[in-house]
Amino acid sequence: MYNSYFGFSASPFSVTPDPNFFYTNPVYEEAYANLRYGIEAKKGFIVITGEVGTGKTTLLRKLMMHNLKGNIHTVFVFNTYLNFTELLQVILYDLGLIPNESNNKVVLLQELNNYLIMQLEQGHIVSVLVDEAQNLSDEALEGLRLLSNVETDQEKLIQIVLMGQPELHAKLDRPSLRQLKQRVALQCRLVPLKNEEVGPYIDFRLRAVGYNGKDLFYPDAVRQITSYSKGIPRLVNIICDNSLLCAFGRSQKIISADVIHEVARDLRLGSEVKVTQTERTPGVVASKPEPETSSREAPNQVPRHKLKRMVKVGAETFLVVFGIVAVASLIDPRNFLTTAGRGLEIAKHNLNQWVLFITHQQAVPAKASAEVKVESKEQQVIVPRGSSIYKIASDTYGTNTALGMDLIKEFNPQIKSLGRVPAGWALLLPSLTPETLLRKQSDGSYHLIVASFHSLTGAGEYAGRLRKKGYQVTVTPKRVSDDLLLHRVAIDGLKTYEEARQTWLTGLRNEWLVLADPMDGTR
Repeated sequence: MYNSYFGFSASPFSVTPDPNFFYTNPVYEEAYANLRYGIEAKKGFIVITGEVGTGKTTLLRKLMMHNLKGNIHTVFVFNTYLNFTELLQVILYDLGLIPNESNNKVVLLQELNNYLIMQLEQGHIVSVLVDEAQNLSDEALEGLRLLSNVETDQEKLIQIVLMGQPELHAKLDRPSLRQLKQRVALQCRLVPLKNEEVGPYIDFRLRAVGYNGKDLFYPDAVRQITSYSKGIPRLVNIICDNSLLCAFGRSQKIISADVIHEVARDLRLGSEVKVTQTERTPGVVASKPEPETSSREAPNQVPRHKLKRMVKVGAETFLVVFGIVAVASLIDPRNFLTTAGRGLEIAKHNLNQWVLFITHQQAVPAKASAEVKVESKEQQVIVPRGSSIYKIASDTYGTNTALGMDLIKEFNPQIKSLGRVPAGWALLLPSLTPETLLRKQSDGSYHLIVASFHSLTGAGEYAGRLRKKGYQVTVTPKRVSDDLLLHRVAIDGLKTYEEARQTWLTGLRNEWLVLADPMDGTR
């Protein structure tokens, strides 16, 4: 619409992954070089991660469309909600192979093996590029690992690139996938643009469509774009595209900071400048992140059964620590103080846990809790050696792992990052019950947490489905670790506790709210 007005040959800020707009800085150059080297040197597995909108797909398309040698055959997998058999079918069809028994895994594997051997004899390389790899099931990932076993004494016959969001690392850290993790030869991480790179990035996109005029964005406008986007290239594109459209409508030739503020307000970015590095999906109402310590409004007394349990756990921990220290003093007197110090550090942490638990605010008033007749069953566990919070959450919450990790972070606010919790620490695991998920707000209304998602796209789609049912829905970013940002979906504006309870029951009955008490043994 505005291309001819500004003198562009094409839209400069399209969000499609066009390799012609591939921007090179040291991070992207390193990732691109690693990709090329890993494939051409037949290294096997390559893993590249990055937040939503950092240019992962553009990087893959750049690799596919430019500069790869003519002897390299690439398969691009973009739908990763597949089992291994379906993944094999996609790979074979993309290579032009259509086996007769397309559902027989043995036939599919034999067909691919024959093709790989034939390509090797011709001096060709076959590479499989998997986008959004964090969505692959463990079964599909393990199948890809087995594919990499097809090799000669000197080289791999198939090169596999896994491209995904940061939670791909958490998935590869699972004990069940440790063999795959050991096969990864090269790893890279795409990070947001630095503040000083946003301006050159905008200029590069403009030059790519033939613009050679004076600067279209005032310096203070570029600073605001940097602030609102947090350096996420896709979000920079969205802000710039909307600001150019706005300027076109006003017959302006240069973009001011006021235009950027207006665009950010329309995109609902104003409340997120300080909390997120990912873009908001249009149509999803984004609210301010809830405070890390607690989002609950009405503190109550701790139920007697909880207090007894906490005191019991405290006494048990003290006796265990005392016993360890005593035994250590007899076995190795020289290391007595070191052992005692470690024991006391763990005890100190667990005591902090009990204090935090006792002072943790309750969202649902005591009367309302009694109405529901659901007894809170928060479970306290000690993080075992060799485990991770992701595994604990997966084992405890099953299909609700993301929501479990979200709540674990909230209920354990003294933990700054779930990715850095040492063995021996006490961890509070909240149950997925009305007592945990129904929150009374300051205006007297209620707020029902219904899910958490790894991707903003998934959260947005789910929120859209709920909105069609007539609910007011918000999506809130929740940082749970250094490299994992979850997106919490909640229903707002439930005027009374009874309405909130009915919403809860309706969700369970109609199966759009699929929650199981993690302590009931059903998941």
